[in-house]
Amino acid sequence: MRLFFFAFLFLGCQHQAPKPNASLALDYPEAQYHDFDPDACAYRFMYNDVSTPVQLSSCGTTLDYPLLKAKVYVTYFDLRKSSLDTLFMDFENRLTIFGKGTQRINESTYEDKEKEVLGSCVTLIGDSPSNLHFFATDTKRHFISGSLLFSAAPNYDSLAPAIGYIRNDVQKMLETLRWQ
Repeated sequence: MRLFFFAFLFLGCQHQAPKPNASLALDYPEAQYHDFDPDACAYRFMYNDVSTPVQLSSCGTTLDYPLLKAKVYVTYFDLRKSSLDTLFMDFENRLTIFGKGTQRINESTYEDKEKEVLGSCVTLIGDSPSNLHFFATDTKRHFISGSLLFSAAPNYDSLAPAIGYIRNDVQKMLETLRWQ
């Protein structure tokens, strides 16, 4: 009887309380922007000092985000040597390839007629190896294209805060882009 009483006391008095929803608190530093003017290249823009710009050959640039384990790759094309239609098709093909398995696509466009900058920034919502793609052009001489890649497994739910943070930086890049 005593054994039954202790078993009832320990097993019968456990209260199952629902656990609160967990939320990951990721605090990123406030963006501080600086001018990036690569040597002998036909463009310049502002970049977040959380990233480190690295100029590559052929006027390509990588923005390294060590805190976020991410890189934004920016490639420059001279439209006197490359076809604008081919570059647009390549951009669309990239979205098709990386967009497999995504639930939604968010696109924002940017246009500054005075500075001759027309661009678009596309976010792929879902588990994609690359969730952020963008381009900018003046449609006459210059075209840049870029993508965001993480050194992590493609898990959109976990990467969404970092993607949003870098998306703001890409938007700032498009707004401050100047052709030279």
